[in-house]
Amino acid sequence: MSVTLHPAIKELDTESLCYSIYTQLYHNFFNAQDKKDENHPWGIVEGNEISVRLHNTAYGFAEAIAGGVAGEGNGDQSGILMDYLKKSGGDMTGMLRANYGFEAGYNNTWIIRTYLKQGVIYGVRFNGDVEIGATNLYIGGKRIISYDNQTGTALFINRDISFSDSTLHSQGDFIFGDSKESGVYISPSTLLVKGKEVFHAGNANLESVSWRMLDGLISGNLTVKGETKLSGMLRACRGVEFGIDDKVIVSIDKQGTVNLNNYLSFASGFGIKIGNIPVLTRINGENIQLGAAGGDLLLGSEYTDKVRLLANISDVDGDYVLVSKYGAAYFPDSLTVRHNYGDNLLSSYRVDSNDEGIIVHKKLRFGTSRGAYLYGKSDGISFTSFVEHITPDKKTVFYYEILFKYGISTSRYQPQNRISDSLIISTNADFITFDKPIESKSHIGIDNSFTRLTAGCLFFNNEQYFLASADGIKHHGNAYFLNDLSSERFSSGFAGSGWAVMHNKITGNVAATFDELTIRKKMRIYELEVQKISATNGALWVSDNCSGDTVVRL
Repeated sequence: MSVTLHPAIKELDTESLCYSIYTQLYHNFFNAQDKKDENHPWGIVEGNEISVRLHNTAYGFAEAIAGGVAGEGNGDQSGILMDYLKKSGGDMTGMLRANYGFEAGYNNTWIIRTYLKQGVIYGVRFNGDVEIGATNLYIGGKRIISYDNQTGTALFINRDISFSDSTLHSQGDFIFGDSKESGVYISPSTLLVKGKEVFHAGNANLESVSWRMLDGLISGNLTVKGETKLSGMLRACRGVEFGIDDKVIVSIDKQGTVNLNNYLSFASGFGIKIGNIPVLTRINGENIQLGAAGGDLLLGSEYTDKVRLLANISDVDGDYVLVSKYGAAYFPDSLTVRHNYGDNLLSSYRVDSNDEGIIVHKKLRFGTSRGAYLYGKSDGISFTSFVEHITPDKKTVFYYEILFKYGISTSRYQPQNRISDSLIISTNADFITFDKPIESKSHIGIDNSFTRLTAGCLFFNNEQYFLASADGIKHHGNAYFLNDLSSERFSSGFAGSGWAVMHNKITGNVAATFDELTIRKKMRIYELEVQKISATNGALWVSDNCSGDTVVRL
């Protein structure tokens, strides 16, 4: 592995801020990657090169953040947020705690301090003016309580006063309004509104008394034994339960969740709407239409393990099954394949029934994502692979391609009565090597040359060629031999074997050796050296210098 774990990571203090930031960042980085599985062979797994890079990256960020905040790391030990409040003064950005005593003042004079009396009584003392006012109490810059010294009355001045869920106790009376007769009067024994008594449990909680009101507010429970009829809207914002035979069918809890304990039944043409747009509709009594309210229809979420298909998915007309529940796929219109939102990699096309197929827009790999691949060019198709040259010092990889295309033929043997084209195979490698025999049903030749090899004949042109015969090879055209010419086995001398026409590299002479030599017509010899002459039933003629035109046997 070329990437190693940063050595400082193993030395981190697990209680330090740097370690806390580093672990959180790494888990976030790791969980954001594709996990390694059958569909993601390049995915991340703990310990591989990608995870080591994420460890190092998380540590780099954590060291910089911790060094700036708390002075951790290898940098400056001060930290930009250390010493929140200096003795010489400053601005605070955090909470001030003084759980063992506190005193504050101005110009070396205390104004407020905490105290502990007899070990059990805690309190706060003020020394000086407190911004409350002699007759007013301000909260949030607004006057809340005002005191009238003349009447001895405390006034609560605010539009709304809420006691939340507290219990309010009073031994006296409450008057809401100008007076007891014109307002609301409440005492421990009486409740009057504009001087009239209000009915309550003591005088109105009877089954024989009918009740009629304009508005009603019930603080407890409302129990109705008979039928309830509502001619207006029913509002229940604190929770709702509906059911039948004391069984709750629909309920709304405090979190606002609607709980359903039975089926929803819709008549034909009805269903569920969102924003006045139907998203679930029963059609024709059997079919169900599921849609979105002007956006996308999303299946599943971050908490969904998988979406399981329990039925086939067909086209809009229902004629063709596009995806079966077992994974068979059929795309009658078109098919386009992309990866990670990149360019189109694979698509289908159709011009007519005679021209339709699949287009591979980029590389078609074999084996792995680094394997050999095919890709199309404007005039042909290219196959690309690589060769590794490994030496003790390094490994070098060279990529080569071979191009298959059609082009105008330049053969000397092309037909003369029509246009001729050729299949052209070219490569940027140095050679093309075949590890099996090459066979052709016609001939093997050299482009733009008359040289060709056919069955039993090697042509150089129409006049010069080698032709196989029944017992040998016929040579058409002149023969020029630059070196020796001999039988398969040859040895010189009187007792030798074979034959040869050999060039003597020392003297430059050419010597021929045969067992017998027959010359039908004239033989011209500039120098004749005979090792032995034998005559049988004839005469022996020896002469220093003579010639004979005719020899007649006597």
